[in-house]
Amino acid sequence: MENIFIIGTRAQLIKAAPVIRAFEKNNLPIEFILTGQHNDTMEDLIAEFGITSPPVYLVKNKEHSSIISLLIWLPSIFFLLIQTLIQFKKSHVFVHGDTLTTLMSAISAKITNHRVVHLESGLTSNNLFTPFPEEIIRRIVFKLTNIACCPNYQDIMNMQKYKNIKILNTYGNSILDSIQYLKIGEDIRKNPKTILVSLHRFQNIYNQDRLSKITEMLIILGQDYTIHFVLHPATLKKLKSFKLLKDLEIQKNIKLLPRMTYKNFLNLALSTECVITDGGSNQEELAFFGHPTLILRQTTERLDGLNANAILINEPWQIQEFIKKQKYFTLQKNKQSLQKSPSEIIAQYFRN
Repeated sequence: MENIFIIGTRAQLIKAAPVIRAFEKNNLPIEFILTGQHNDTMEDLIAEFGITSPPVYLVKNKEHSSIISLLIWLPSIFFLLIQTLIQFKKSHVFVHGDTLTTLMSAISAKITNHRVVHLESGLTSNNLFTPFPEEIIRRIVFKLTNIACCPNYQDIMNMQKYKNIKILNTYGNSILDSIQYLKIGEDIRKNPKTILVSLHRFQNIYNQDRLSKITEMLIILGQDYTIHFVLHPATLKKLKSFKLLKDLEIQKNIKLLPRMTYKNFLNLALSTECVITDGGSNQEELAFFGHPTLILRQTTERLDGLNANAILINEPWQIQEFIKKQKYFTLQKNKQSLQKSPSEIIAQYFRN
């Protein structure tokens, strides 16, 4: 039986890469498919993780960073996935997380009579529209899943509500294997008065008033701090369309950076005093290192580091005050240790 990994975004590749490597190590047959939802730096990530299985590119042109481009991409990728999967006998189709690629891949796998394996399964906010559209995608994928790979006990409990699903406890998220493999965080020194910012969620960048307030917050913080703002393509596009980019470009202490390799990004984050993010993966990664993290969201479905090294603050002005008073120093915690390899647990399960 083939093992078909379908990946669309950078975050998916970062978390699936150690699983793919574990399958390669155990000589398990692999097909590695990229849908093209993200294109920027994907080849760099494949090289960075040393994946030897040649990827099949369903679409390879440009980054799909706007709602319109995603809507155009969606039906074509659905058709291509069905065309591709129908060529295989009954196989395990590995999907990850809660993206549009996850949804299209799971539906396509069911239509073509394959078994759906959901990596990072069971995560839920228990609120259908928060985050949007991720929570809706998760619930649909849960119902299509045959084997759920769950990182923790809470996720296992969530998946036990669904019938006819095999549940595999991976004892952690595979992103921890990525951190270990790339030796991230070794010999990193913190630079005083520095902040890393990474924002991309729909709720933060598609609302002009909210993005304006975030921009204002960064400009004010930039009076006392050096800010490294790593721009996702969608974030850059919205800053331009709302005519906010020039306001940031003229600030001498705000460094606008393109997306970079995974290792470089995380090492840069760990070299700062704190991170402002709305990304779930960032929350997981920085919780492992105990690094001060301010999550610019109203809620988070992830428990990693919450109320320890990470804190939820939904209002930009509140983040501004929190940093001005240097309260982020209270969030610094000790680095965790990885007891078991989640990726190896998954590979052993399918080998046996």
